[in-house]
Amino acid sequence: MAIAEQEIITATQVAKPDKVAAQQVLLDEAKLGLLLTEKGINYNIEEIRKFQDKFEQSSAYHRHKGVTNLTLPNGFTARYLSGYSRYTPYSLVVEGDDVVLYDEGQRLGVVTFPTTHPITEQLLSSGEKFRHIANVSEEGGISVAYSSECSLKDRGEDCLFCSINERAKDGILNKVLIKSPKLVAEAYHLARQAGVGNFFRLTGGFVPERRELEYYLDVADAIRERYSSFYGVGIIGAPVDFSVLYKYKEAGFKNISHNMEVWDKNIFAAICPGKEKRNSGWQHWVDSLEYAVDIFGKGNVHSNIVGGLAPLDSTLEGIEYLASKGIVCHFSVFHPEKGTPLEGYRSPEASWHWELLDKATDIFIRYGFTTLQMYSGPASGPHSGQVFQIKKGEFEGSRLAQYKYPSLD
Repeated sequence: MAIAEQEIITATQVAKPDKVAAQQVLLDEAKLGLLLTEKGINYNIEEIRKFQDKFEQSSAYHRHKGVTNLTLPNGFTARYLSGYSRYTPYSLVVEGDDVVLYDEGQRLGVVTFPTTHPITEQLLSSGEKFRHIANVSEEGGISVAYSSECSLKDRGEDCLFCSINERAKDGILNKVLIKSPKLVAEAYHLARQAGVGNFFRLTGGFVPERRELEYYLDVADAIRERYSSFYGVGIIGAPVDFSVLYKYKEAGFKNISHNMEVWDKNIFAAICPGKEKRNSGWQHWVDSLEYAVDIFGKGNVHSNIVGGLAPLDSTLEGIEYLASKGIVCHFSVFHPEKGTPLEGYRSPEASWHWELLDKATDIFIRYGFTTLQMYSGPASGPHSGQVFQIKKGEFEGSRLAQYKYPSLD
């Protein structure tokens, strides 16, 4: 029976769930999240707007308005949602003070939406709001995309799936094109004071390597004017000279990531022409990742693959190979973006993405990675991190609690 036809078991259907039964409830909910991504959700926009406080803003990752992620009845957060769809079996219905998810006529349970941390509206010394500099994650960390544009567009070498340069046209979320190290450090300080600076992710569009290194070191220095250390990841391109990776470690970054996006060599070159030409090619990326493990340690080196851009076997081959070298290769769901060369293409079905999610998390467990390491890389980490936790039994009853980074203070 296809996933779409399988009954999604809810906690209310299990009288006294033991650990195994509860685990299955949560795994089925993870499958449901992928089905929602594939098929979309039907809802009344005016009603749902009352429950989702940033409904009017385009997502930082997808250039459309509406529901892009929500927490399902048993605690699994469904991400990469494609928003509204009229032609889908799934719908959101407002019932009193609750929003309830239905599959045709079957009531699946109450869902909730991410809440915006109050700090995001706080003004920095520049007059900019915190949210124009950094995003606060549900896990208790912050992410900074220091550049709202990627220089590869000037060469005609953008990654074909990536919408960073398209998102730069969205004035609401991209008011600051280049975020100064001083502003980033100020935002980090406010986050730390508010208890949401327990993880710091720094990323951005492609820039020449020397400028990238200098920027990351400047940000780290600015943070360390107030704090002796911080916990975070620097997401960078594979450097020409691997020895510069030591500088990131010395600056204070505990994790490093090179996001390869595609494992297959030929597809990598076609989908990511700039990464192929400007960073010495596919093999150089792999070599740099392996070199970084000697510096940052097993599980503290990361990469990302966009799930659905290449065959499943190739993708799993890459995740397995990198894991064997001590590298956590996270992955996302390919989401065709407006304005990109792949607009109008389709992502694989939910069953394809579930097989990737299921087999990849087995690989992560087999190679002994930790839950913290699952959440310490690029923004795609929680996608597999939640299933990793479910398989490790890190839940109570039949509910998966929201993961939180360990406190630094």
